[in-house]
Amino acid sequence: MVRAVLTEREKWIKALSLDPVTGLDPSPDIKVRAAQGIDAASTFVPGYWIWTKVIENLACLNYDTNNMLLASYDWRLSYYNLEVRDGYFSR
Repeated sequence: MVRAVLTEREKWIKALSLDPVTGLDPSPDIKVRAAQGIDAASTFVPGYWIWTKVIENLACLNYDTNNMLLASYDWRLSYYNLEVRDGYFSR
């Protein structure tokens, strides 16, 4: 990911941008979505953990990953557009 940011900066910025009018995907062929599931929170880039230690400590307290839910979301979107694009709240 870091290499993509450094070598293809304009392409990366375009992929993360939203349409200025609709606030949704910039084009039909560019779709960025939040990763789903507990595994999505384990690492950000190699060697940099975000929630791994929290999940490991919960496992020590007998929490099972089958009983945990990670509610990931696209931080770029308004609440309204989360529902319009992905049905986020009605799912």
